[in-house]
Amino acid sequence: MKRVLVVVKLTALELLHEDPSPGARRMLGLVGRNHRSVSGIQPAHDEHMASLAEVKEVLQRRKVRYYLRTKMPQRPIRGVDAVLTVGGDGMVLGVSHVVRDDTPVLGVNSAPSFSVGYLTGAFSSTLDETLDRLERGELQPRTVHRLKARLGRKVLGGPVLNDVLFCTDNPAVMCRYRLRWPDGVELQRSSGVWVSTPAGSTSALASAGGPILPLAAKQFAFQVREPYAPPGAAVRYKSAVLQNDELSIENRSQHANVFLDGSHRRYTVPFGATLSISLHERPLRLVRP
Repeated sequence: MKRVLVVVKLTALELLHEDPSPGARRMLGLVGRNHRSVSGIQPAHDEHMASLAEVKEVLQRRKVRYYLRTKMPQRPIRGVDAVLTVGGDGMVLGVSHVVRDDTPVLGVNSAPSFSVGYLTGAFSSTLDETLDRLERGELQPRTVHRLKARLGRKVLGGPVLNDVLFCTDNPAVMCRYRLRWPDGVELQRSSGVWVSTPAGSTSALASAGGPILPLAAKQFAFQVREPYAPPGAAVRYKSAVLQNDELSIENRSQHANVFLDGSHRRYTVPFGATLSISLHERPLRLVRP
């Protein structure tokens, strides 16, 4: 590795300092008084900053030319040997949307006392050893499959690393739709549908009762959330694992949305429009021991 892009998380404390709203000012005051409701914000910030300093020291010592950014890139990343994220799973997730080629991604969990870091592959204290193993060929980036979401013929956003959620605008309103997959078609009513990659199957999909997939599996799964069937009827297709297939959802609700990898990438699904989900042709090369 000679040229590396380093994308660094802004901590909750840094974001509060940038936010001029009354709510942010109130939270900063609580942080200053070490109030129990915000007791983790300062320690998490301190741990992150110490990790960032160690990451810089490792790269400088190894004479790696690196480009540091604190804002998530908006265009596809090109021209570097690898992408390093310093933060948690959210940073890996964000970078995955703009890595469209075989550039490997290595996440450094910068605050392991406060972050799970399921998608990360190193701590700042193990980064040097991880880079050594990569250079010797003892550690290879894993192939982690992503999803492609289409509304009609239009592809929505970039690749999806975790999950897709189809639901109504209002969480108290039942969602109506026509679900189609290789085993059949069914009109359904429910709280919505989770569709997940192997990487995302351990989170929302599993919490909703769906299957957990091996990280490197060339598969994806769906789980219907809180399906409803009238008395005397039953919902046939509640959950399944798919491979080289497509899942389609034809919207029958007036106000429906699809969310890609969380709440930030949100698209309106018009009445009668069809949302199609399949494996993306470009998997992510993720460094994760």
